[in-house]
Amino acid sequence: MRHNKRRWTALLAIMLAFSVFIAGCGKDEPEEATGEQDPTLQLGQPLDTTSKKVVAEYEGGKVTEGELNLYLNILQFMQPNVSLFLNDAEAKKQLVKQLIGERMIAAKVKEDESYAKQADKVMKEIENYLKSQSKEKSFEESLKERGFNKEQLREFLINGSKVSSYFEKQVKEEDLKKEYNKPDQFVSVKVQHILISTENRSDAEAKKRAEEVKKKLDKGGDFSKLAKEYSDDPGSKEQGGLVEGLSDEFVPEFAKAARTLPLNKLSDPIKTDYGYHVMKVSERKKLPYKEVKDQLKQDQVQKLYQSFVEKNVKLKKLNLPEANEKQ
Repeated sequence: MRHNKRRWTALLAIMLAFSVFIAGCGKDEPEEATGEQDPTLQLGQPLDTTSKKVVAEYEGGKVTEGELNLYLNILQFMQPNVSLFLNDAEAKKQLVKQLIGERMIAAKVKEDESYAKQADKVMKEIENYLKSQSKEKSFEESLKERGFNKEQLREFLINGSKVSSYFEKQVKEEDLKKEYNKPDQFVSVKVQHILISTENRSDAEAKKRAEEVKKKLDKGGDFSKLAKEYSDDPGSKEQGGLVEGLSDEFVPEFAKAARTLPLNKLSDPIKTDYGYHVMKVSERKKLPYKEVKDQLKQDQVQKLYQSFVEKNVKLKKLNLPEANEKQ
């Protein structure tokens, strides 16, 4: 029922890659593009980083297949969901443009030891995490299995820190507050709901059943007990139908109702892709600006980075192996 909105964790706060690449899909095509079947690509598996074949050319440089695969290996490690998109030719093209964009920005940024310190801090956190997962393997062995080494990961993190710093300096306080003041932003809600799913019944049957539940509630029925009896949402029914979070984490129709329903009033059945919901909002508040400022800043940096890539990364030639079709 929650809307799967991508946000970086604290560990990956300096990395912009995944969210920018997704937002960039569907942009301009390069002047020349050719493709051939790639027999080696397997979701989640390290890619070969030894190939010297040129897969992209741009003003001021080129990208080899080995360089791209190294970048993809690290991205898959940092954000495993990236592997789900490597079968998509357009997505892979955007990742090439993203890699080039990072190179261009890193070249603009004046060297400063703070970037290396930030990278080393993240490296240590990654090392501790990997050790907690497998005490038998060293940090180096764990990285090697994923297709890269410590030095390559460190360079990746340093470039990410440079990119973040470059755009953070362009973020304006008034822009952050303007975004924060939008009515649908950072609204925390506490909602009880009973979902009548359309998965195993017709739309008409689900709506009728939801209306029957609403009548029981109108007559004074206990919401928690009825949720446990009728709700088809396994994630909340045993909690009496209770869900909590930011409104924009939920599917659009549910989110809108969570933001607009009068507090402690029962809704009529509300249709979403999951079925029909009978809802009651018990708490709604906007998170304080100081609590979400860092997130707002990060989102703004991502937008600036996306805009930079779109405007400045122009591919002269692209020759990517085509991804295998999903089995």
